[in-house]
Amino acid sequence: MRTEIVFSSGDRIAVIAPHPDDESLGASSALLLAPERTDIFVLTDGSHGCRDRTVEEEAAVRRRQFEAEMDYVKPNSFEWIGVEDTKLGLHPEAVGKIDFTPYTIIFLPWLNSLHPDHRDAARFCLDEIRRQRARADCYFYEIDAPFHDPSHYIDISEIAEEKRRLVRFHADQKGHEQITLALNAYRAAQMIKYKSLEYVEAFQKVDADEHPELPDQDRKEI
Repeated sequence: MRTEIVFSSGDRIAVIAPHPDDESLGASSALLLAPERTDIFVLTDGSHGCRDRTVEEEAAVRRRQFEAEMDYVKPNSFEWIGVEDTKLGLHPEAVGKIDFTPYTIIFLPWLNSLHPDHRDAARFCLDEIRRQRARADCYFYEIDAPFHDPSHYIDISEIAEEKRRLVRFHADQKGHEQITLALNAYRAAQMIKYKSLEYVEAFQKVDADEHPELPDQDRKEI
């Protein structure tokens, strides 16, 4: 993890968020360092994120929280695709609505993440990126659990409090603030031999062309 990702003025960035808050947990650096060149795509409605509400109530709450965050960040654009939370695996066609070809950098959830929506989002997006022959640099981001071999990083030491602010927009998702900032501090501590950093977002570069193609049955519309 010695290669730093540095956004340039020519970059156009996409952040793929399986749920409304993943963009702030895994790739807040794009939202905070280059918002005017960043587009966010939220694939599910987050409706299973709170047991104390009906799925309809929770979907409405999660959308309000996400839109409040977007109003604060003011990215280039954001899109709410809105597949039902936990059901993304049934809807590979959801990512077909995204044109990946304009982007130079795409941030994706980790393929081996703990949540099945994260894993499905990564699989479907990689397949679609390859199908569209998009030429972006693709990076997995991590949430909750660290991956084994990060290849790239972004120093967020100076914007860590702003990241904390973004995570707090999603107030009903308990524990995420502490977990994600602890993970970022852990990643910074790993780099002490090379740089003195406080908080780091870690990424794993992935080549969509080298990822196994989805079988035909996973492509169908449901």
